[in-house]
Amino acid sequence: MAIISALLFVTTDAAAQVSKQKTNEDAKSTTTLAVEVIVVKAQRHLLRSDLDSLVSSTLIEREQLDMMQSSSLGETLKFNPGIHASYFGPSASSPIIRGLDGPRVKVMQNGLDGGDASRSAPDHQVSGDSSNALQIEILRGPATLLHGSGAIGGVVNVIDKSIPVELVPETSAEISASLSSVDKGKNVAFSLQTSAGKIAYYVDAFARDAKETKIPGNAHLEHDEHEEHEEHDEHEEHDEVTGILENSQANSKGFTIGSSYIDDKFMIGGAFSYSDSQYGLIGHEEHEGEDHHEEAEHGHEKLPFVETTQKRLQLQAKWFAPSPTIDEITIKAGHTDYQLQEIEDASVATQISNKSSEIKAQIHHRWLADWQGITGIHWQTSQMTPVGEEANSPATKTDTVALFATQKRQYKTLEWHVGARIEHVKIQPMLAQANTLSTISFTPLSWATGLSWDINDQQQLLVNFNHSQRALSASELFAFGEHLGTSTFDVGAYFNMATQGNKALNKPDTFYNKLHSEDANTLDLGWRYNGDNLVFASSVFYSEVKNFAYQDFADLDNGHLPVYLTRQERVNLIGGELQLSYFFNDYVTLSSFVDYVDVSLDKGGYLPRIPPLRFSSQLNVEFQQWHFNLMLTHYAKAKKLAHNERTTAAYELLDMSIYKHQLLDTGKLTYFMKVSNLLNTEARVHSSFLKDKAPLPGINAKVGFRWSF
Repeated sequence: MAIISALLFVTTDAAAQVSKQKTNEDAKSTTTLAVEVIVVKAQRHLLRSDLDSLVSSTLIEREQLDMMQSSSLGETLKFNPGIHASYFGPSASSPIIRGLDGPRVKVMQNGLDGGDASRSAPDHQVSGDSSNALQIEILRGPATLLHGSGAIGGVVNVIDKSIPVELVPETSAEISASLSSVDKGKNVAFSLQTSAGKIAYYVDAFARDAKETKIPGNAHLEHDEHEEHEEHDEHEEHDEVTGILENSQANSKGFTIGSSYIDDKFMIGGAFSYSDSQYGLIGHEEHEGEDHHEEAEHGHEKLPFVETTQKRLQLQAKWFAPSPTIDEITIKAGHTDYQLQEIEDASVATQISNKSSEIKAQIHHRWLADWQGITGIHWQTSQMTPVGEEANSPATKTDTVALFATQKRQYKTLEWHVGARIEHVKIQPMLAQANTLSTISFTPLSWATGLSWDINDQQQLLVNFNHSQRALSASELFAFGEHLGTSTFDVGAYFNMATQGNKALNKPDTFYNKLHSEDANTLDLGWRYNGDNLVFASSVFYSEVKNFAYQDFADLDNGHLPVYLTRQERVNLIGGELQLSYFFNDYVTLSSFVDYVDVSLDKGGYLPRIPPLRFSSQLNVEFQQWHFNLMLTHYAKAKKLAHNERTTAAYELLDMSIYKHQLLDTGKLTYFMKVSNLLNTEARVHSSFLKDKAPLPGINAKVGFRWSF
């Protein structure tokens, strides 16, 4: 009971969420219910709980994205309860869900895998762009079984209109643009959709450019221990750059074209998208030679940067109501050709290519009396090929085939969800060492069950239990070598470092480890109250994970970088989120949320880079078509630290935004201004590898508009 009591926090999600019951009572609102998603729209700020883990945990729509959108997916989503960001600089920041990130959080585009390299390393950018996204959904619980058993943390799905699913009566378009002061950023996006007969068409494009980010004070946080290190003394002059996060510039662009044939019984469509980006590798330059720094500082050479390109083809077909017991049959397929190059001294130092293909077929049915369900098959293959001086893992082919099913039933005031998924994962690494395995296989089995009980018109109780198994990724298994982006020498779970005394020999020894899939059991309890003027939602969870793969600091001298061994141990996660929204009247709302997660090793100690306790409170005022928001977020000091990990100081971020909707003779115009980090606070993200090298941006004024016509 003491543990549960410690998780009772107060909260609010400033943009709005109310329960299904409250929404249904409001004549102005529209609610769409599906197995995976609840969408709520209304003229006033009605709140829907982000903590309903039986369906979509969080749904962020276009209007909110205009205010939240940043240069990376992690930074865009980080102010939602239970979600933080890894922050490897402004451009490479991935979402962290309840303390879990990397391969445990699946990032998708329109229900299929993103196909980039962001799940394998924190310095790799998420390729999906939200400039023209219709919405972003963040899933937990049984709904994740539709997309992959590896999503122990959750699923982030970026949804757009690239494959049209309906005919539009007339041509419509959107143009959006914004400017930001902290990085002299310029963003522009365009989309158009139209129909001719039974054929629908879609096209969009975006471009983004940003210079180096302004920060409060120095980028590097000095520690007494650092002054003893030779490399710090070598580059002391280089580290004294003030007010700028050096090498943080970025630019990207892309386009999408799509079309569909649609009639009353059937639709089939496809889309092709292309994107490329370039961004600086923050912190990477510290490990280059002194001559390189002198040249870079005098403008003769660029500091290391990354170039990525992605070509993506996606197909979708739907057959509507083919039989009395089948509501819909859906087939999705995609192929992605992705390439990442790290450029140093005007030449390619490292290149990572990933070619992936995927097919998912699912049937929405009512085969059992009083039950609704989804049953499907999912196949995916990917060929990851790293080459170059920092390619610290071998070329690997991964094949996955899965069967999944979910069911739900409504009985009076109870709604019951069940689901299961079984996969077979085959990994084929191109290992050079003798006596190594040529193929490694896992067969993860996952299942979940959940119950929602409407106690009365104002209260709802939620109970979820998940059993999830996850096959380790190729990089977790077979990494062996320097990873200068994180300033570490990484050793995968399959290998052991050969040593002589306390000295690392920087080569694998002849003993290879037996590998296990991760095995997680999670209990999630939620309670919601929906009053006339008050909405309250709480969720607490406990998860026990066997064979959890994590990087453990090894006290070895390898003459250069610290050695981190990927080990598998039992880990316990406990935490929760609370949200509270109070409606003073139709115009003024106060919302708050608190989230917390504790991740500890069963043998003692904690995992590194776990987000600290966070409290956020936001005041929302609406008058006619004007909307005003003021939000204060407090991050507590990080106290529960891993071995060889430093604490991170507490800090507060104050943000303000104003936007207005205006009807024009042609369409609707929304324009906005947002000021982030209004107090110009020096803030260092504890969940970041770069917390000692890269603070968050300083005060930033962003202005922009979206014109729909």
